[in-house]
Amino acid sequence: MIEDMVGEGLAPDISRLAEACDLFQEMLSAGVTPDEFTYTVLIYAYCREGDIKKAFHLHDEMVQKGFLPDVVTYSVLINCLNKQARTREAKRLLLKLFYDESVPSDVTYNTLIENCGNIEYRSAVALIKGFCMKGLMNEADRVFDSMLQRNHNPDEAAYNVIIHGHCRGGNIQKAYDLYKEMVKLGFLPHTVTVIALVKALFTVGKTDELSHVIANILQSCKVTDAELAKVLLEINHKEGNMDMVFNVLTEMAEDGLLPKSG
Repeated sequence: MIEDMVGEGLAPDISRLAEACDLFQEMLSAGVTPDEFTYTVLIYAYCREGDIKKAFHLHDEMVQKGFLPDVVTYSVLINCLNKQARTREAKRLLLKLFYDESVPSDVTYNTLIENCGNIEYRSAVALIKGFCMKGLMNEADRVFDSMLQRNHNPDEAAYNVIIHGHCRGGNIQKAYDLYKEMVKLGFLPHTVTVIALVKALFTVGKTDELSHVIANILQSCKVTDAELAKVLLEINHKEGNMDMVFNVLTEMAEDGLLPKSG
């Protein structure tokens, strides 16, 4: 019966939900195992009636039985939480989709984010960071691009995260392009981001881009970070760019950071 309802373009309404649930229990008692489709239909029905507690009970049950909820299941649950102004729980569920290894890889994160318009902006940034940490840069780019498409302009944190991710992932040109875009918007790269980008550009031999980044650092930032200063000195020394080495040392002295002797 449950499948028949959906086949007719319907989900169980309040008048038939009890009947559907009774049938569901009969299936269990008879040893008939419900599938993902059956669980999702019932979860949707409970959510439509505002009974999020029972909806999550079914979600937990289907996971325990080895069934993986799909994008429809999660979209339904997140939408229901949003409608009840439970945005913090919706955010946690959204982030669970990344951190929980049991979540299927074909979940459409953009769709889920679209359905979570009331969740804090930082949820998307957290997803980007998570994808970058796992090396899933295509997914990170999709989330980043979806922010732009919905006029949620990425901030300094988002740019730093995705630039560093692309440096780790080996897409150095993409990282450099995002760096230029970031600087043009007036954002300041974090030291960790700058170090990752400078090292990556040097490693792949992009000398023009490297010179541009270093010149920008000396022009717009104070060289007060010992690790950054060390990287700048080592790379310029290896490049034989003694003028730039002198500039870095001068900037370090002016900013109160002198290289250790020895």
